[in-house]
Amino acid sequence: MSYVDNLIANGTNFRVERKESSASFRPVSPSLSDLDAFQTVVRDLRANEGNGYRIHLAHPVRDHGQGLFDLVLVTFEDD
Repeated sequence: MSYVDNLIANGTNFRVERKESSASFRPVSPSLSDLDAFQTVVRDLRANEGNGYRIHLAHPVRDHGQGLFDLVLVTFEDD
């Protein structure tokens, strides 16, 4: 099982839409507490990049301060 598959199967503080060659990760809701909780997912995705996927886009939030992200889009690498 890939890192992303494991994250999707066991994660709780994000929503995911998975397609054949990509997946998008977002906070559960637009609330600040869910946005803050989602930053752990962002850090984990960045730390494990190269483990079957590449980060295509990490979208920064413009209205809640520096360094927060509300969307991460990954593309899967061919085996």
